[in-house]
Order: sequence, then structure tokens, then C-alpha cells
Amino acid sequence: MADKEAAFDDAVEELVIHKEYKIWKKNTPFLYDLVMTQALEWPSLTAQWLPGVTRPEGKDFSIHQLVLGTKATDLTLKFSSGIF
Repeated sequence: MADKEAAFDDAVEELVIHKEYKIWKKNTPFLYDLVMTQALEWPSLTAQWLPGVTRPEGKDFSIHQLVLGTKATDLTLKFSSGIF
């Protein structure tokens, strides 16, 4: 009985998180100048901005680099870096 209640609570919590995420995503144009999202296969356990920013001449933007580290269920570390 307690397992069913825990599973139900987890399902409800996941639905609430999903609903809040959809609301946030809908409102991002009003909150930020630019938002880039990327769905990851696994949760990111660590994130770090790399030093150094590139500012292309004559452009009104800058380029930043971000390193994400994830840990998959097979216990192997996976790293991804990208330019954002």
C-alpha cells in the first residue's frame, strides 16, 4: 500500500514539475533576451562556464562555452561541451 502511495506521489510530483517547466518555457521570451535549451539524455551533475568570452567584431552578441558532466546508469562518466 505504501509503495502505491509513493509511486502516486512521485507521478504527481513529476506532472507538477512538467507543468511548471511548460509555463516557464512559454514565458521565457518575456524573461530573457535569448534562451537556448537542449534536452539531455541524462541529468547534468555538474556545469561549468569556461573562461574566455569571444565577442565578434561588429556583432551585438558574445560566445560563451559551457561544459556539462553527466553520469549515466552504466556508471560511466560522459562529458559534453558546446558553444552557447
